[in-house]
Amino acid sequence: MIKVIKSGFWKSTGGNPFWIKVIENNVFGLGMNNVSQEYTLGEKWCHVGKGEIQDMFLYLEWSDIPGGTDELNGKIKVETLNETRMKVVEDSGSLGLSTWNRVSNKKDFADCLMSENQEING
Repeated sequence: MIKVIKSGFWKSTGGNPFWIKVIENNVFGLGMNNVSQEYTLGEKWCHVGKGEIQDMFLYLEWSDIPGGTDELNGKIKVETLNETRMKVVEDSGSLGLSTWNRVSNKKDFADCLMSENQEING
């Protein structure tokens, strides 16, 4: 049985943004480091991924792209807890074991930058 997750804008427990698209049991994604005192959105790392949902897990291959300075890649196994919550349970490439929560259907990059900058600057 495929446990469906929803397409949309997601955030990890570290506050990093992820845009996820689900087509049947295929999953595509874009992830970036969040805005901080040190980095702008995606300046440290920016990666894309493609994976497949099998039973209650998402198996995803990902790679950093030249949007950020990191040059990492790997594979992760993500447990789909429900349609709006996932948890990375295995990681082969420094992505980290975090929980991702769905925030909304969509979020533009500009909106993401503004809300992140407001959080940093108070």
